[in-house]
Amino acid sequence: MTKMFHPVQLRSSGLAVALTGIVVILCVAASVSSQTALTIQDVRRLALEHNRTFLSAREDVNIARSEITKAWSDALPDVSLSGGYNRNFTVPKVFFIANGETMELQTGFKNSFGTRVSVSQPIWHGGKVFTALNIAKRYEAYSEAIADQVEDGVILNAEQLFYATALARAQLEVWDKALEANTANLEVVEKQFNQGMVSEYELLRARVERQNVLPEKIAAEAEVHLSEKRLLSFLGIELDEPVTVIEDLGDTSLANLPALPDLIAQALAGRPEMIQAQHLVEISAKAIKVARADYWPSFDAVGAYDWQSASDSWTMTENESSSWTAGITVSLELFNGGRTKGYVSQRKAEHNQARLNLQQTRDNVRLEVEEAYTALLQAKKSLDIQGTTIASAEEGHKIAQLRFESGVGTQLEVLSAQSALIRARTARAAALYGFRIARAKLRQATNIDL
Repeated sequence: MTKMFHPVQLRSSGLAVALTGIVVILCVAASVSSQTALTIQDVRRLALEHNRTFLSAREDVNIARSEITKAWSDALPDVSLSGGYNRNFTVPKVFFIANGETMELQTGFKNSFGTRVSVSQPIWHGGKVFTALNIAKRYEAYSEAIADQVEDGVILNAEQLFYATALARAQLEVWDKALEANTANLEVVEKQFNQGMVSEYELLRARVERQNVLPEKIAAEAEVHLSEKRLLSFLGIELDEPVTVIEDLGDTSLANLPALPDLIAQALAGRPEMIQAQHLVEISAKAIKVARADYWPSFDAVGAYDWQSASDSWTMTENESSSWTAGITVSLELFNGGRTKGYVSQRKAEHNQARLNLQQTRDNVRLEVEEAYTALLQAKKSLDIQGTTIASAEEGHKIAQLRFESGVGTQLEVLSAQSALIRARTARAAALYGFRIARAKLRQATNIDL
């Protein structure tokens, strides 16, 4: 008996299949969109937002700014207000004899009130006040340079973790393709074995070669998982957050790379380490002036207003008195056991150390730039070579596969070509990683975004 289908039923079945396909597509799209997509720019930004070392360095800048406020306070007048109240439960008395009689005289009151306003304005302390203010400003700039140095280090670490994740994914892709190639080769060998064209040994060998790829693929998957966790941890993202790394595959050009002398000049002018060293030289030089200030006298203008009142009743309007005073005070240490001389000698030694540190920092920066520049050029050459090698390996594998399928070549040729292709792809991924890391280190060494 032939079963008949109604056209409406056919249309309904087709609609159901279409709806099912749409639902599957939407589910896949939703799972992809729920992942956190990270570019290299995202990684840099998130690293600076969450890295505790960098945030702590920024707080050091705020501390340095507070030192400026404290230095300004030494140049401004000090104004203080004080007041007090005393209750004499027993008022002192004085006895004396007058005209042969003992007389009693009260020498105070039960209640006494008083207040004082005093002002002290530094006039000249051997140049110490404004020199200290200048030092505080220099220290703020020094702290800013330290924060910039920490920022460069955080960005470099973030970039290394990002590129390490990209490398792990590339290595996993190598083993995925190797497994795919070995699986295809096994299918060809099985077909030829069924046709009596190859021996059982060839079949077993093809199976073994495919199985040998699986541990490498599993290890690569584990490395991808761990590298993603390291990156998420550094960026302050939940470790269970799904993530996908978006690479810029066209970022391997050095067409706009400046010449080495220009890179060195930029590094010497803009590296945070150079700025720190220069500020330390200036700060230590001014510290000598602060130490020498104790050889000179200090001048301060002072003034005060005093008010007093006393009475036996609870009132402040009886027996009032007030006074105004103003003057200049001069102080000079005549002998302090050589303490000032010791401070001056110490500050001079620290200044000499700062100058030597500046010279050494300049040499270190030049050397770092040259090393990073050379490493980048070598990494670029290696990357270009690997690009040519992988093209040859892919072509060789294709030819060996076609020869084997047509019965002209051997499985040994195919397996040898596959091994060469795996090595070429692995070397290409490592070369790309090396190039990116070398470029990131040159960026840090020169303070130029390459």
